[in-house]
Amino acid sequence: MADMDDGKVILKKIVIADTEEEDTISRKEAAPSALSEDVRMLVTSMIHQDGKAFARVSFLRDRDWAEGIVPGGRIEKSEGFSGEEIEKLEAYLAGEQEMILQQAKGVNPIRNLFR
Repeated sequence: MADMDDGKVILKKIVIADTEEEDTISRKEAAPSALSEDVRMLVTSMIHQDGKAFARVSFLRDRDWAEGIVPGGRIEKSEGFSGEEIEKLEAYLAGEQEMILQQAKGVNPIRNLFR
């Protein structure tokens, strides 16, 4: 996993692969390993709109993409991911919501404006 240092988004590799071993691992430990190396996740900075604060999250895999928000953990738009994969991405968003929100709070969108 690598974080981008450009102040705009945080990029992480995640996976949506199935493994039968996950049933024996606690759900908290299984959440990050339930995702596959070929999917990348982008996290925006915190967005404040209509009195609510949230972050947008994009999942990218070749030409496939999905966009969602946290808190809430739902995918709003997608193309190329199956229904089952979307469910897994939403489960990932819900399970990793705190971590994603912490990362979003650390993103500074103005950082590169004056470079």
